[in-house]
Amino acid sequence: MMMRYALIAVAAVAGLVMLVGIVRRLLRRRAVSRLFQPVSCVDCGWSGQVSRYAGRCPQCNRLLGEQKAQRRSP
Repeated sequence: MMMRYALIAVAAVAGLVMLVGIVRRLLRRRAVSRLFQPVSCVDCGWSGQVSRYAGRCPQCNRLLGEQKAQRRSP
């Protein structure tokens, strides 16, 4: 009889640990990427992530995003 209660307690603790892990994973904030940024193109309607340095729309090749890598003037 005691063994049965011990198994139920172990199963309950294991289930609780799994539930806490799932809840923590769902509530965790996603890290902001230093290299990519989410954008949407006003010309063709594409949306996704592009580079912060040389972002271009993959469908229409329009410049998107911050464009940190600027072209040097001669």
